[in-house]
Amino acid sequence: MKLVRARLARASLVGAVLGSLLLGGTVQRVAAASCIPTGAQDRDGTPLTARVVNPSKPVTGRIDARGCEVGIYFSRGTSGLVVGAEIFGARYYGVLVDGNGHDVAADVRGSSIHDIGETPITSDRHGQGIAYRGFEGGTARGTALGNRVWNYQEAGLNMTGPGTTATFVGNVVQGRGKTDVISQNGIQVIFGAHGVVRANAISDLRFLGPNVGNGILVVGGPAYGFPYTRDARLEANVITGADVGINIFEAEEDFSPSPQPTRIVVAHNVIHNGAWTNHEGWDVGVGMQVGIADYANSDVIRGNVVSGIGYHAETCGDAGVCTQILTDDSIDPFVSGNVLR
Repeated sequence: MKLVRARLARASLVGAVLGSLLLGGTVQRVAAASCIPTGAQDRDGTPLTARVVNPSKPVTGRIDARGCEVGIYFSRGTSGLVVGAEIFGARYYGVLVDGNGHDVAADVRGSSIHDIGETPITSDRHGQGIAYRGFEGGTARGTALGNRVWNYQEAGLNMTGPGTTATFVGNVVQGRGKTDVISQNGIQVIFGAHGVVRANAISDLRFLGPNVGNGILVVGGPAYGFPYTRDARLEANVITGADVGINIFEAEEDFSPSPQPTRIVVAHNVIHNGAWTNHEGWDVGVGMQVGIADYANSDVIRGNVVSGIGYHAETCGDAGVCTQILTDDSIDPFVSGNVLR
């Protein structure tokens, strides 16, 4: 029950949240301009405006999105590309590939996305660098490759919804470090999304309040009112300075683990935490720092390296739950060949 209560508390950190697109023609350079209505809303009901909407050519250059909810917005019927851009200043999303109710595809490559969220940041669960969403029977597809994301509010990269199929490869995601304002996540694969997260560098996700910062977060199931997230592959990522390196939580309405196999593969990741900073994330007055936390069904955890005193039980003592791999109450996890230091 203690584990379930703790997982329930941490569940609040999630909002109701390869193939490349080869496009010819000249690139579209966009300077600061007015915000354009997209006709879409965010999950909190906010109408979304964007600096760039459904560009007909690849977008590069400097995108100043101050005053808008979105930097670059892709929607119905679009096949798009962002390459070599610098995107900053939007309140909700740097890039949003919006497949809610329709089909869309876009890639984001070699771009810098920063300062996405409120100024100063708040505890509101928005402010994502690159996001793919696919609900209401629609689909969102694409690859985020070789981007750098920093100074965001909620999540660096996000894929959400059963209609989303995305690949995040070779990105650098840097959180804000120690903060008591919002529990940040590096990469989210949530609410039924189909995803591959490979060879990303994720760092500096330390929350000082009653929650945890996660390097990679995977969640789904009736506990959230959304489908389970299944068959995601989290491979060869390097995660440093996160309260929880990889956190998987797939649950029924009563917060029991998924009765259905979720088959998340967590393989060959390198996860390190060299300090004890989280003092409230497990329960009231009890911190949590875990390399890999799994609460699901038939997930595979193999060949990972988890290290650092921040994940050692003797570091936290009775003041926290600290361990390299936590699979308590997970159903039939396969754990093999991991190196724990």
